Amino acid sequence: MNKKLLLLPIALLFTGCGTQINLNQYSTRINTPINIPPACRNIYNSLLQPPKVAIMRFNNNSNFGVATISNKSSNKRNYVGISFVSIGVSKHSNSSNTKRVVDPKLDKAITSSLESMLASLGGVDVYSREDLYKVIKEQKLQQSGLFDENSLVKLGKLTGVRYIITGSIDGVIQEYKDYTSMAKLASAVTAHNSNKKHIDKTLLKIYAMNISAQALSGMKITTMMTFKVIDIETGKILFSKSVKESKNIGNFKHPTYSQIIGAIKYDIIQGLQKIKPSFSQFFAPQGYILQVRTDKKHKNFIAQINLGSKDHIKPEQQFNVYQLSQIIDPVTRKATCDKSTMDVTLTISKNQLQAHRSWATADGNDAVNLRPGQIVKRKTLKNSIFF
Repeated sequence: MNKKLLLLPIALLFTGCGTQINLNQYSTRINTPINIPPACRNIYNSLLQPPKVAIMRFNNNSNFGVATISNKSSNKRNYVGISFVSIGVSKHSNSSNTKRVVDPKLDKAITSSLESMLASLGGVDVYSREDLYKVIKEQKLQQSGLFDENSLVKLGKLTGVRYIITGSIDGVIQEYKDYTSMAKLASAVTAHNSNKKHIDKTLLKIYAMNISAQALSGMKITTMMTFKVIDIETGKILFSKSVKESKNIGNFKHPTYSQIIGAIKYDIIQGLQKIKPSFSQFFAPQGYILQVRTDKKHKNFIAQINLGSKDHIKPEQQFNVYQLSQIIDPVTRKATCDKSTMDVTLTISKNQLQAHRSWATADGNDAVNLRPGQIVKRKTLKNSIFF
């Protein structure tokens, strides 16, 4: 047996163990805290309470909103149709027709998934949509006017919300493609030559064409969406991103309303996965260093931060460390806070993770400069799934 195959389970075993810290090996404490410059005090105050985020209703600008569905039946044929998708017309006089109004609630599909994503990030407090709409109603604020700067600032003061997330479903495209004839031809050619001892490159290309033709055939539902983050204090759009996702629902030239809505909701979930890295950076948990320790040789360092499992921190997650300094503008003479990234990365340990604090190993040239009080922020989550 191949030696590499034998070593693979062992390698996987050690990979799954994660970073572990033995505190007894780090007996020397670095107790000197940093001096917080006056101009940076507001930044530290914001660390004590995560910002509140509210998710507003997403505008549905597609043709798939509330629809009237017809359930038509005759003595020979039954089918379901909707007012804006042509399915067919029965020619039989002996038929019945019942109509019902259906709301696909696509905006709720987005907002509910967004709430789950934000909750998993841990860097914000999600403000209840019900409470938000209650305040809007009590204060007689129109949702359509909430992009007005004065209305946003007023809403922020009333609720304590700092950021609003909103957006839209910009459109849905249906595209049917039929490559079955190409697939049948490619399949016949490969079947005819399957007994050959040596399959040439041309035959392999035909085989690949067969697989591709089968995969591409069918009805593709493409959904376009836009996501925005608005700072209530300023009314400015801090983040805006448009995404497009597609779902092939199979060989249906005239899909039902339910099939289309199901594909759109699938596209929404996939679109949220695309924006998660941006949101994980924008709303990443922030905190500060509580303790710093080193070993006897002063070569290896560990740091304890004021974030733990209750803040959705997990083993192996990494944090940047920041150094703050006060600078004076030479023209305005105004004092501002300068924030620079240190050359050090903190990696959360597996065995020293508590509810509201955790220990991490420190790697980088600036590990020797770690001090209690320095600000930390989780790095972008790229591949984790929030469902």
